[in-house]
Amino acid sequence: MSTGTTTIQKREVLDAILTAKPNIAGRLAAGIDADRFILGVQTAIQKNPALLQCDPKSVMLAAYDAAELGINLSPALSLGYLIPYGNQCNFQVSYRGLIQKSYETKAVKSFFAEVVYEHDKFERQFAPKRNLFHAPADGNRGEKIGAYAFIEFVDGTVDWEFMTGEQIERRRKHSKQPDSLMWTKFWEEGWRKTPIRNLWKRIPLTNPGMERLAEVVNKEAELEVEEPAGRLELEPDSPLAKQPAEPTPINSSPSLHDIAVFVGPTESTVTGDVRKIVKKLPGFGAKLAKGTKTWFMPSARVHELLELCDHENVTYVEVDAEGKPTAQREPGEELLWPKDGKES
Repeated sequence: MSTGTTTIQKREVLDAILTAKPNIAGRLAAGIDADRFILGVQTAIQKNPALLQCDPKSVMLAAYDAAELGINLSPALSLGYLIPYGNQCNFQVSYRGLIQKSYETKAVKSFFAEVVYEHDKFERQFAPKRNLFHAPADGNRGEKIGAYAFIEFVDGTVDWEFMTGEQIERRRKHSKQPDSLMWTKFWEEGWRKTPIRNLWKRIPLTNPGMERLAEVVNKEAELEVEEPAGRLELEPDSPLAKQPAEPTPINSSPSLHDIAVFVGPTESTVTGDVRKIVKKLPGFGAKLAKGTKTWFMPSARVHELLELCDHENVTYVEVDAEGKPTAQREPGEELLWPKDGKES
């Protein structure tokens, strides 16, 4: 009986794809052959029996997502995957597919991601210009210590994101499928893709192609990770875990639009009354943690937040890891530090 059920399920899933062929073809970019794309979808389904347990409609919708991005799902190309989550199927672009599509936007000159090992020569530069240097060691490269994503745009500007092994493993543990092939047999895929996702939170969306890629990356991150995308995950003993939701500002009578900012090594938190700047925060890569009043944004872009506060007449208060004020900046002024380095 189980064999018959599987046969029926297989036919339903494959029939759904064939029935949807005209709609799929209509979503494909010019120059992409519909028959070849459908064959790639069918091959992916046949090579992953778990997809036969999925709702046929969800498989069809996942194929739509792949078609709109122009990703051939053939397993031989490794550009994207159909991933089963229970009885629902979701499309997921691989790091290789993400890089290929980035080049196709014509906005990107160079884009790659690599794993860093302890014997490699690896240097990071934050100022006066963000840059990276990575030279793999000859022979034994030692243990893996992290991974990075690097992007260079056609105008010559560059950006990068480095994550330590501990940060990547923490992200893996919060994944809905921490023991999937991407994290076990093909772990390099997971290690490379994790910093790519973080980097994409702040990449300028200069054309529709870049916007579509950003949508795909954010959508799959929300589907895969248990925590909201962009949310800082804290260890129980982290001092940030004790940070109050609304840190006390330095001045005794703060203005209506004071905001408090904790600047971390790679990610910063923004709390307070952000009504005057809320529409522009996403432009800095900031994301609101669901169910809270806390925004998370890349630390490398805090200087842009300062400029926005100046422009919008917002008082900026900087706090430490425990939420205690350390500096204040009125619009158009320098940061004012508390006397003797202590709060009053």
